[in-house]
Amino acid sequence: MTVSDKVYSLTHSQSTLTAALAASPASSPGQLAKTLYAEHHKKPISSGGYLEIFMGVLQRGNANETQRIPPGEPTQADLDRAAECGNFGSRPSDLFLKIYCDVLATLDTNPWAGVVSPPLLGSRGVVNLSIISVIPDIIQHHYDCIVRAESEVFLATNFWQASKSASKICDALLELSRRAMKRGKKVVVKMMYDRANLKMLTESHVIVDDAEMDSDEVKLPKRSDMPGIDFELVNFHQPVFGTFHCKFMIVDRKMALLNSNNIQDRPNMEMMIHLEGPIVDSLYDTALISWFRPMHPPLPLLNSRYRLPEGGYKFGMSNEYATTWILDGSQGAELLKTLQREAGGIHDGDVDKGGKEDPSSSGSPDAGVPFISGTYQTITEHLNAGDQPDTHASIPYEPPASSSDEYTPHILHTRHGECPMVLVNRAPNGSPGNPASGLHNAQDAAWLAGLKYAQRKVFIQSPTLNAVPVVEGILNAVRRGIECTLYIDVGFNDGGEALPGQGGTNEEVSKAMFAQLTDEEKEKLRLYWYTGMYFSRESVFRLLNCDYSGKDQIKPINASAQKRNCHVKLMTIDDSVGIVGNGNQDTQSWYHSQEVNVMVDNPTVCQEWFDGIRRNQNTHLHELEKDGIYRDKYGNPLTDSTGVGSGFRGVVKGIQGSIARVRGKGGF
Repeated sequence: MTVSDKVYSLTHSQSTLTAALAASPASSPGQLAKTLYAEHHKKPISSGGYLEIFMGVLQRGNANETQRIPPGEPTQADLDRAAECGNFGSRPSDLFLKIYCDVLATLDTNPWAGVVSPPLLGSRGVVNLSIISVIPDIIQHHYDCIVRAESEVFLATNFWQASKSASKICDALLELSRRAMKRGKKVVVKMMYDRANLKMLTESHVIVDDAEMDSDEVKLPKRSDMPGIDFELVNFHQPVFGTFHCKFMIVDRKMALLNSNNIQDRPNMEMMIHLEGPIVDSLYDTALISWFRPMHPPLPLLNSRYRLPEGGYKFGMSNEYATTWILDGSQGAELLKTLQREAGGIHDGDVDKGGKEDPSSSGSPDAGVPFISGTYQTITEHLNAGDQPDTHASIPYEPPASSSDEYTPHILHTRHGECPMVLVNRAPNGSPGNPASGLHNAQDAAWLAGLKYAQRKVFIQSPTLNAVPVVEGILNAVRRGIECTLYIDVGFNDGGEALPGQGGTNEEVSKAMFAQLTDEEKEKLRLYWYTGMYFSRESVFRLLNCDYSGKDQIKPINASAQKRNCHVKLMTIDDSVGIVGNGNQDTQSWYHSQEVNVMVDNPTVCQEWFDGIRRNQNTHLHELEKDGIYRDKYGNPLTDSTGVGSGFRGVVKGIQGSIARVRGKGGF
């Protein structure tokens, strides 16, 4: 039977880490995790410092673990049993349950393989909003959610760097403190990041002191400047390669944001989803095990489970966290006018520090300027807000013929009921090497299962693609007739990916993949270089008589230029099941980094994600040829390649890239 009695028992347990910490709030979540599901551990968890405990809790088993995942498809009886192993509300689709069966199998050896208490692994919720845009749009929504907190905020990011993005979060904390002081009730804020340092050789979870908070690299507000907040910050990294790559936020156990971007300025297209529902409690549990240390003070809502909003889930501008910053396109402009007529033009998110309406929240209508993120601005201006002010458009803007083709980076999802969801995370692994046991986690199992059980198509967008398991999984899917469409960013992090054991650069991998396929099989593999935002195709063809690659650029730009990059992490299977979150399709994310992702069973949401990507990019116009090389209409390959390969020069460049990454100057 695919779902073992042990796993069935784990997912039906009454014990969770959240409940245990609520009963003993002064305890260490990591120490409490040692006591949970002890009967299912093969041997006692190690004792000692937080680093040793963390490794012991989250990394069990041996190199034979992957053999525990059955090679064949689950039977109908297996799917029925899997459907009982989650708090789904309604029966998930068969495809979702097949993937879930493989995820559940990872719990056989280690109950914490999903970095969440097993009873909270399978859950349900709604996706109210998605943002596929530059970092400032996502940070703005973080701001709008943080300032509305009433009791607590948990914010996790891989890398925090003093920047415009970080300053916006700092402004949110200061505003939250001001509101809390006015209410007379402090808000507890916990924050995590990964700024690796030598202290982590003996302690992986380091409390950040005032000196580091005030340093030029961080520049967080002083605690004395936030009197309305009880603020605590942990710096977490598991040496050597165990990066805390997570990027999520939970506010008042009412909503959660899961995103691809770090809190720093980068010229990246990113993705964020706004989640509500019981899945928030699952992310909350992941936050606690990630924090690991005792909390001072404890989070005040440990005893408060997720509660459905009065009147049910709210979508669009009805959601309490929505502001006019999420409005785009002609429909967004019309809605803004309606809101201004009804409410005098002032919306909570459109008020500056002086309490006045931000004039940029409305702007002036202009037929030649689109409405984006609550204001009229050019697409180049919007894209350049992501930290490349000197990048210029290489083609003029022409309004699209249909509103469905407008550049709208905010996706206000169609109202929908709760849908099945599963957290598919992985724990950090600091040890060198890429053993088979490194794949025995919820994230990797879900990705592999998606490729294995797809019946028609798989879509992947990732900045990088080089992990051996995903490359093999894609090739196997193609060989059995599955169309695999890959949107990858040429040149992204070439230096780091060229290091031995990392899998190679995107350009190397693309050529190697096509070389392993027959001519017939190659037709099922469709690989594209990310090339920016969508633009009116008709105007481009008229002006240039060629395919256009982005909203304001004429061809793909190598990521090393730091002008128009993509950092989105998304997989959809058969247009109905989506996996979105923190994990890249590279060796680091598959074998080493801690990642948080959610699997969603909702065809409408998946279609809206894909429509948003296609509408806001023109990647679909720039397919590589069947030898894995991109050429323009004249047969010329790109001329801005980094030239980094896997030889000696690549190793040197890789070391340089890794140093830059640790300093916050490289892609991750």
